[in-house]
Amino acid sequence: MWLVLILVAVVAGALTTVSGFGGGLLLLLVMSVLVGAKAALAATAVALLVANIHRIWLYRGAVGRRVTVPLLLGLVPGSFAGAIAAAWIPEPVVQAAMIAIVAMSVTRAWLGWDWTLPAGALAGSGLVIGALAGSAGGAGFLIGPIVLAAGLSGRAYLGTVAVSAVAMHVARIAGYGAGGLLTSEILGYAAVLAPALLVGNLVGDRVRGVIPELWQRRIELGMPAVCVALALAGVG
Repeated sequence: MWLVLILVAVVAGALTTVSGFGGGLLLLLVMSVLVGAKAALAATAVALLVANIHRIWLYRGAVGRRVTVPLLLGLVPGSFAGAIAAAWIPEPVVQAAMIAIVAMSVTRAWLGWDWTLPAGALAGSGLVIGALAGSAGGAGFLIGPIVLAAGLSGRAYLGTVAVSAVAMHVARIAGYGAGGLLTSEILGYAAVLAPALLVGNLVGDRVRGVIPELWQRRIELGMPAVCVALALAGVG
């Protein structure tokens, strides 16, 4: 099991750094199959926090503050509230919510759906995304379309998404801790996943410099299909 988790974490880190999307959702679903939905939510929140701090460092000079600040005003309280709710929501409900998040991801990638809202709605959008991510995980993929719609791209896009993800994960971890989900076993999983994600980040950063934009899009389109297969295999 440990080898599988490490390999998936490396792939997840590389995938998110290349395409800006998909790695966290992939890792969450694999963890759900192996250790259960609630444990996966808490463990991946800690590990992905470390990975996104590293990604901020990689793109530290390109963060779009104009978009980040209002987005965080909604993401932080929404994530905390959703995480607290996840502690008492029954496991089958959390699993069903994860599959719903996967379905939203597929819709976005394959049917061209984007959540495009005006800049004035950034805080409200963050509140909704944070609540979804805290209670079911994987909703971070919704941040990307909003940041793109706000006019950011390239390294500024990746840096802003990373800052938003860090804020969201910190709030989620606080909520999971308040709900009693952060056990020593969970922290052990996170301690294994985090270094593997960092390796994936470095691999993805190197690949991003040479891979054509068309293939970045193909990777992003193929990722939801993998997530659906994992969901049907074990999460549901």
